[in-house]
Amino acid sequence: MKKFLIVLVAMFAITTVASAASYKLDDEAIDSAIENATAISPVELMNEVPASVSAGLMLPSAAPSVSMASSKSPVAAILLTFFLGEFGVHRHYMGTRPWMWAIYTFTFGGIFGVVPFVDFIVEIVATVEDNSVARYCGNTSFFMWG
Repeated sequence: MKKFLIVLVAMFAITTVASAASYKLDDEAIDSAIENATAISPVELMNEVPASVSAGLMLPSAAPSVSMASSKSPVAAILLTFFLGEFGVHRHYMGTRPWMWAIYTFTFGGIFGVVPFVDFIVEIVATVEDNSVARYCGNTSFFMWG
């Protein structure tokens, strides 16, 4: 009990001392950094690496891999979401992180069943629009649609 109280007091002290007012943002520097930024694709990055360096590196291929995403059946994903959505089985089927099922399970079915319900609706809409759930395959975030 003493350790719990010490941790609680320490957390309270840290939250009262921390203040957002002490942080300053330079809006002009941020705006200029965004204006001067350039987008770089992995292909361009691969072209800039000298051959002598890239020969010794295990670099991924420039072509994106869509074989996993395109091989997933939208009907199977929808059925898994409907019947086992509270355990995150549908996310495992679509190629998310291996421990995502634990997050769904320990948050009582993905925030009391809200997240699997939204996943179910999103999968149905994606299936109706383009007959595929490929855009949600391999998504590693907790909110699949985000």
